[in-house]
Amino acid sequence: MEGAESYRAEYETKLHRKLSHKLEQKLFKKIFARTGKVSSLVDIPCGRGRLREIFLENAEWVVEGDWSFHMLEGNRRELGGDGRTPYFRASALHLPLGDRSFDCVASIRLNHHIDDVEERERHVRELLRVADRYVIFTFFSYYSLKNLWRRARRPFNKKRPKRTLSLGRVRELAAEQGFRLVMAPTLSKLGSGHRFALLERIGAA
Repeated sequence: MEGAESYRAEYETKLHRKLSHKLEQKLFKKIFARTGKVSSLVDIPCGRGRLREIFLENAEWVVEGDWSFHMLEGNRRELGGDGRTPYFRASALHLPLGDRSFDCVASIRLNHHIDDVEERERHVRELLRVADRYVIFTFFSYYSLKNLWRRARRPFNKKRPKRTLSLGRVRELAAEQGFRLVMAPTLSKLGSGHRFALLERIGAA
């Protein structure tokens, strides 16, 4: 429970987290301006519900999932009283949901925490499997300035490599499942390597 509480507190008290959250909100507005309001959206992992309000503004129905009981419990306790958002426990790599069962699937700030590149790609494929029209997810870009700088310094500071995907590989994964990459804006070109990708099923009505 302590980890869940500290996660939320970071976004309420730390300046860089507050700034990051504001930049995210701007990106989501651009993304939903492209999709329009979606009929259903699943947010996995939902964490403490930090993005719930913007998802509720842009989807008729939102379902939130997370692997952590503590995250779900804190989310439900503080935000779930209105009955608007059901919850479920699951891993984003093994979603207990049918093919094309949600209009939109969102997975924010998870991919770059997954150690193995094959598992990072599995994560993307699983989101694409469940999505009927749209996938919104974040990944750390291999060719970002932040990652290239990290790689250049690694022989000296021995820090582990960033867990990344390339934009080209995201396009390939999308195409495998009949999707196309619509946009992938960066959170910050200099200060961050995170990209917010919108994938759309080809021929979706």
